[in-house]
Amino acid sequence: MMKFASQLTKKYNIPTLASLNTIMVDGTGMCGSCRITMENQTKFVCADGPEFDAHKIDFEEILTRMGTYKDYETTAYQEYIDKQKS
Repeated sequence: MMKFASQLTKKYNIPTLASLNTIMVDGTGMCGSCRITMENQTKFVCADGPEFDAHKIDFEEILTRMGTYKDYETTAYQEYIDKQKS
C-alpha cells in the first residue's frame, strides 16, 4: 500500500513519509535484518527510522526481503495448527 501511495504522491510532488515495519532482530542495526536501501544508501529501520521519505525507498527490495521467511512461517504455522488439533 505504501509503495503505491508513494508513487501517486510523487506524481503530484506531495512530500510523503512511510513508516516501515520490517523484520527486526536486535533493534540496534547490528544484525542487518531491517536493512533497506534509500537512493543507493543503506539504512536500518530500527536505528534510522521507522519513518522515511517514501519517495526514496526501494520498495521492491523491501517486498523481496519480506518474503524471505514466508516458507518457514507457513511451515511453523501449520505445525502449530497440527499440534493444537492433537
